[in-house]
Amino acid sequence: MIEKIYKKVLFTLILLFTLTFSFTMPEVNAAPSNEKYVIPGGNSIGLKIDTGVYIAGKYEVKTSNDKVSPWMMSDIEVGDKIIKYNDLNVLTANNLITFLNHETSDKVRLTILRNKRTLQTNIKVVETVTGAKSLGLYLKDKLLGVGTLTFIDPASKLYASLGHGIYDQKVIIGDVDGTLTFSNVESIKKGNAGLPGEKRASLSKKEIGDIAVNNITGVYGKIKNENLVNNQKRVKVASQDEIVLGPAHILTVIDGEKIEKFDIEVVEINKQNSRNIKGIKIKVTDEELLNKTGGIIQGMSGSPIIQNNKLIGAVSHVIVDNPSYGYGIHIEWMLNELLTIKH
Repeated sequence: MIEKIYKKVLFTLILLFTLTFSFTMPEVNAAPSNEKYVIPGGNSIGLKIDTGVYIAGKYEVKTSNDKVSPWMMSDIEVGDKIIKYNDLNVLTANNLITFLNHETSDKVRLTILRNKRTLQTNIKVVETVTGAKSLGLYLKDKLLGVGTLTFIDPASKLYASLGHGIYDQKVIIGDVDGTLTFSNVESIKKGNAGLPGEKRASLSKKEIGDIAVNNITGVYGKIKNENLVNNQKRVKVASQDEIVLGPAHILTVIDGEKIEKFDIEVVEINKQNSRNIKGIKIKVTDEELLNKTGGIIQGMSGSPIIQNNKLIGAVSHVIVDNPSYGYGIHIEWMLNELLTIKH
């Protein structure tokens, strides 16, 4: 699931992704569920996110004389979004490459977006040994991933998925454009202590909906596929106070597109006053799932956690040293996020 830097997804967080890091979360008051009912997910999904042109890395450029770093004297950081090349708008990585190939100057001005601030910086243009022009920057304009649909709100037809954000080079993208599709699980790489497993899945052309928001708590958007809403079973959303230690189950796909129920146990509950993606510690107890996957694996992010016929959370992490254990996010935080989306 990890591609080369231009056209690949660098997955972070242990489920969809492979890097981990901590966050400081803004405080948000937990909202009561108010007898809210939603449609539980469990579907295997593919995510295609248009991010704009991001700097995913830097490299030395080999010229006919030496190796040089064109960005050395520039204010350029990994994660910066390039929005202009001189006075030309940059919409895709190919845009910028085309502009660069026609460049006659040895220096250009880039307008970049960093932490919601717009900056300008000059950067050298160098010619490689092959005669191509280069800035020494790895560029990327898309993120691709595989995960699990958490729930759909039948009233607004908005969905929530993943239970954590999609990250790349420690960049989390906020308001985004993209497409959510079904995905087909073709095989499973079983997890072992120290080596998380993964779902090996292909993205389908069958669309589920649009992607509008990618943040700390998950990926959100609008459903287009009415079959996912019409005449579907609904479950009550649980508040943190309704979660108890003991048996529960998750809904997820480990073969094709078939949603299955697997037994787990809630072994620890972390009550929270601000959003955090490690609210519920779980243990996989289902022998079939343990035999096939070793426990929680990459691609299970967003799998709904149901206890006593209530949706209590979504799988968000695996514990690498023991993949039979993992964490889930309290469903309240994902529902709260859904309420902020304009539709």
